[in-house]
Amino acid sequence: MKASIIVPSYNAKERLHYNLLSLNQQDYPFDDFEVIVIDNGSTDNTLELLKTFKANYSLIPVRIEQNRGIAYGRNQGIVNATGDILIFHDSDMIAAKDYVRKHIEAHQDDHSVICGLFWKRIYSFYYPNFEPFHIEKFKTHAHKYPNKQLSNTEKTTLITKGQIINGSFMDYAFDLDLHLIHSLKEIINRHGESLSGYHSPWRFFYTNNSSVLRKNVLDIGTFDDRIVKYGYEDYDLAIRLHKSEHQFKLRTDIVSVHQEHPTNLTSLNDSIENINYLCQKYNDIRSLDIQLIFSGRFSQDETNAIMGDILKLRHSNEYDDLLSVFLQLLHLERKRNFGNKIELSNEVLNWPEIQQKLSALRQKFGMRDFIEAFQRLVKRIYQMDILTEDVIT
Repeated sequence: MKASIIVPSYNAKERLHYNLLSLNQQDYPFDDFEVIVIDNGSTDNTLELLKTFKANYSLIPVRIEQNRGIAYGRNQGIVNATGDILIFHDSDMIAAKDYVRKHIEAHQDDHSVICGLFWKRIYSFYYPNFEPFHIEKFKTHAHKYPNKQLSNTEKTTLITKGQIINGSFMDYAFDLDLHLIHSLKEIINRHGESLSGYHSPWRFFYTNNSSVLRKNVLDIGTFDDRIVKYGYEDYDLAIRLHKSEHQFKLRTDIVSVHQEHPTNLTSLNDSIENINYLCQKYNDIRSLDIQLIFSGRFSQDETNAIMGDILKLRHSNEYDDLLSVFLQLLHLERKRNFGNKIELSNEVLNWPEIQQKLSALRQKFGMRDFIEAFQRLVKRIYQMDILTEDVIT
């Protein structure tokens, strides 16, 4: 078996049906991949769909009676997988017909992590409980469905099974319009799909369209099932793959489309809680890219340039104490941005010594980005100019 497609699902029966239907249209031998659907405590008769769906491939249902989070669900899929390659494909995705083939063919070595196109969206159903932002977004695409009468009480089918089978559903797809997506596209424009020179490639690993060798996941550990609330469990796995020196490869020609639906995010606090969890889990100077990104203080280009300087400093332990102070500053900045009251440590920092080390870095390496970032954080948090040690009035 070459590949196992891992599909966690929770109360997404109609979207899951389209997902499985799209996998029935793949241009790759059906004997060479299996699809494992983890029914994560659904109450919408998902299991009945899995029992009656006529799949061209081996379809393996795994039922979990109580939803314990998507990370736990994916792990049950991994445990039941027999393929050499794990392809992650969420329940609300619709795959292009070459999706499986391209994922499998992309694994030319044992250390590749393949990141497919993850920002394509489609309105396959109209839900009466859509949030206001979905309603407004749909209005900009409503002209594509001229003969559809929308219901205020029941979901309306917008894309037919026939359009999934013949591939014409792609005519209805559009790019997700979010600041995050624009930022990631800017990184691609600057560094190319090879992400050459970009120091945080784990940011392109989304479990709606990605793949990795199963043995590599088992080696570093599966998804962290302590992440129960919405989001970032995929980043966590990707961070560990990156730390294990796996090579991330972006493939925007591997396409799967996300079916829009009412959000699973119950509260913004869920995301904040998961971000804080990751920042505590990777609370060390070898994970400063994580802290930089989630601090919310620096732009994409600034973050990457700062990390370039930090990687130079990490060649020896001579600057570990300076990097440790920088780590503390980033923690304080993140807390401030999340609206938390910050308490400055009673520990007296030796600012003259820090200033001397920063000046030495500038002279020795011509280093600029890390030093400026350090100074900005000190000025913002301690109200102190690190160059003069004068309190700002």
